[in-house]
Amino acid sequence: MDKIKKQYLGLNGFVWFFGVVEDIMDPLKLGRVKVRCYEWHTPSRGAIPISSLPWAQVVMPANNPSISGIGTSPNGLKQGSWVVGFFMDGEDAQQPMIWGSIPGIPSHAAHKDNKGIGFNDPEGRFPSAAHEPDTNRLARNDANNAHSVIEAKNTTKANTVPTALMDPAGKHWETEYTWNEPPSAYAAVYPNNHVFATQSGHIKEYDDTAHNERIHQYHKSGTFYEIDKTGIKTERIVANNYTIIAHDDNVYIKGICNLTIDSHCHTYIKGNWKVQVNGNKYETIHGNNTITVHKNQSETVNNSVTEAYSVANGSVSQTIGSTDHTSSKTISVTGTQAETISLSVSETYKSRTESVTDDVSETYGGKQVTRVTGDVEIYGDEIHLNKE
Repeated sequence: MDKIKKQYLGLNGFVWFFGVVEDIMDPLKLGRVKVRCYEWHTPSRGAIPISSLPWAQVVMPANNPSISGIGTSPNGLKQGSWVVGFFMDGEDAQQPMIWGSIPGIPSHAAHKDNKGIGFNDPEGRFPSAAHEPDTNRLARNDANNAHSVIEAKNTTKANTVPTALMDPAGKHWETEYTWNEPPSAYAAVYPNNHVFATQSGHIKEYDDTAHNERIHQYHKSGTFYEIDKTGIKTERIVANNYTIIAHDDNVYIKGICNLTIDSHCHTYIKGNWKVQVNGNKYETIHGNNTITVHKNQSETVNNSVTEAYSVANGSVSQTIGSTDHTSSKTISVTGTQAETISLSVSETYKSRTESVTDDVSETYGGKQVTRVTGDVEIYGDEIHLNKE
């Protein structure tokens, strides 16, 4: 039986390389990159241009399926990244494979004038800083190299936000009570803060620093959310916010709910609206109040009702019915009714019928003038007209 000829990768040893990524625009969009390898390629891009460098495959971690769009894609390598790998074709050096990237402390920042010099980012963007580790500043938390996100969040945080709370006397509402947006809870200690940052400035943090554990997600625009060690969540949205819920929405707040709106609020409910208040309800409207009910309105009060209209030179107007004269108003009082009017009263009726089952007493402090354009009929067992 013939033996199978042994031909497999690494049979005669690996051919390793170190290099710098100079191109990430893979035409196949597989995440391949072009690497200029030390001792294999010249530093001069004139002698070996970027276009002549072979495309290198990138080995992904085992928790990344790298199939059918599942997992992280593409890889995170950038132009200027230092990488280590091997050539699958040995010393022919045309099939590079990258194992991983290597952070360091750059001696100089990238510069666009270095376009002709190899082992550099040809676009002059990375490394963006010199003489400091490539580890994200949020992960390091160096006192002399604070991340700009921390300052930006503390500079734009909302302070002295007014809330509508009843004053201790319980007579009216005031906006003397305020709240402040919490400052950033950032207090990372290396190496406990795990940071993922993108080229444009998006950031994710999972901070395992003892007694200061946090989760933080930040958009380059300034929109973010942060959860501190106690579970307090702070969220800021710098532009519009849209929430679409295809089914039910359930919100349970065990404490106080404060809602402050600097502009207008529009609420449109297509179905029924039910509100239950187990305590007192207070409303203060500094402008006009207009309520339109297209059908019936019913109010039930199981105790006293007090209405006070304290409008100087104003009036109260009530209109019932429309031009067809088919509407009516019924007032039923099972106890007593008292009306006090400091000025004059004017009443106009097309017709009026009063029925009183007991005594009626009327007292006028001044004159009474009654004008009747038709007949006047008075009926009674006895009629007394006396002059005091």
